[in-house]
Amino acid sequence: MDVRDLEVFLSVAKYLNFTRAGDEVHLSQPSISVRVRKLEEELNVKLFEQLGKRVALTEAGQLLVPYARRVVAALDDARHAVEELQGLERGTLRIGASTTPGMYLVPKLIARFKRRYPKVEVRLEIKDTRQVEEGLIRNEYDFGFVGGHLVGGEMETLPWRNDEVVLIVPPDHTLARKRLVRVDDLARQQFILRERGSATRAAVNEKLSELSLQLETVMEMDNPEAVKNAVQGGMGVAFLSRFAVETELKAGTLTAVKVRGLSVSRELKIVYRRDKHLSRAARAFVEMALAAGG
Repeated sequence: MDVRDLEVFLSVAKYLNFTRAGDEVHLSQPSISVRVRKLEEELNVKLFEQLGKRVALTEAGQLLVPYARRVVAALDDARHAVEELQGLERGTLRIGASTTPGMYLVPKLIARFKRRYPKVEVRLEIKDTRQVEEGLIRNEYDFGFVGGHLVGGEMETLPWRNDEVVLIVPPDHTLARKRLVRVDDLARQQFILRERGSATRAAVNEKLSELSLQLETVMEMDNPEAVKNAVQGGMGVAFLSRFAVETELKAGTLTAVKVRGLSVSRELKIVYRRDKHLSRAARAFVEMALAAGG
């Protein structure tokens, strides 16, 4: 059984689309079809079936997915283990991070790491927490930084930093003139929310549900930079991570106001698969992150 065929199979299983799978593994659609057919002939089963215009995994295909993942992951781990013989003079780190750590904390760590180990290539992808977890399971990342809750039990988690979520308003807003805002005051505001799936939004919603408070939403945005710009433009107020607004708070272009009885925080975590062999470079990065606290 060819490992490359298994990589192709996993890509098709991921997208259920031969063209998108080809883009990911850098093969043409006919080459993808040939490799899948070869694997099916070797196993003497159909791995995919056509349902109308859709491609779907057969029962055999679903059964093969976790085994194929383990084989491909084991080979990847073997490559990393051999690379360790070269010390930290070479190698690649693949990091997944949810939005807040990925945009405001991890890049600083990468810069520090690259100064120390310039020959190690570092790749960072920013997704939501669920996508980072799925990427770790598929062995697309060596480790990740997340702020949300994980669904499965396949991850090892290391507490990293505490993230305070604050209410931000323009400096000339009526709430900015109050030393302490009441929860009732929030019901009269128009809110700009992060997208569904955002760990920041989930943390806020959990606290607000305890207070039986429903916010009036004027828009949703999937990027904290866009949220900040909208708040600065007077389009509404928002809850964001303090890490995301540190620069604006210092510059006075945004104001963080305290809400009586409403404290929102979450724990940022470093996560990786329990059965993952962390390379020497990966261990060095994680240790540096833990020592520096971000």
